[in-house]
Amino acid sequence: MIPSMLEDVKIESLIRQDSLPQLCSVADRLRQLARRAPETLGPDGLQLLDDLLTAAAETEQSLALQRARIRYLESLSVTDELTGLLNRRGFEAELARALARARRVDETGLLLTCDLNHFKAINDTYGHPAGDAILRAVGQLLKRNTRESDYVARVGGDEFAVIMTQASRSLGEQLAEKLTAMVNELVVPWQGKSLPVSAGFGTTPYNRNSRPDTLLFLADQDLYKHKMPRLVIREAPGEA
Repeated sequence: MIPSMLEDVKIESLIRQDSLPQLCSVADRLRQLARRAPETLGPDGLQLLDDLLTAAAETEQSLALQRARIRYLESLSVTDELTGLLNRRGFEAELARALARARRVDETGLLLTCDLNHFKAINDTYGHPAGDAILRAVGQLLKRNTRESDYVARVGGDEFAVIMTQASRSLGEQLAEKLTAMVNELVVPWQGKSLPVSAGFGTTPYNRNSRPDTLLFLADQDLYKHKMPRLVIREAPGEA
């Protein structure tokens, strides 16, 4: 009985990761046989069945752990460690997907870029931990105030970008205006000081004919028109 059930199965192939479903199928067929007629297997057959079921369970658990590890490593490759946002690589991948979708379904959207003002002065005066605190605060603000369908990235040292998908030009510009005001009103407390955040923003809409390099160029050109200086360090309340 057992040979006939396994005659179409190459045992060597069962150790491959992509053959786990076949391994589980064989184990299930043997389990059903043992329930119907346990005497046909005998003690040795029952032991082999037990070994097979144990091996299948262990293999499935091992593969699940491997897949989780791969997903984790893949996320690290596209994630900025400091802010938890997309990094440059992740941003470029999502921008390529957004533009491919725009070509496919005639979708429109908007690209927003953000460049912090006086960031080097903050690092030079208060140290890099203060600069890191500002980067995290800006990243969190952008992430909290964008839609689930948007992609927020830190694309450089003090540069951020937001891909606003499925957005008309008017909606995209409204969202961009809101983010511009919120970031430029942000104040980050640091060791008794209040560090105001200042940033320039640039926007450009995209459609099915847009190209990534042209889109980034236009957004950067718009950004440099709107750079607004603001560097006034205040004592935190009660510290003066």
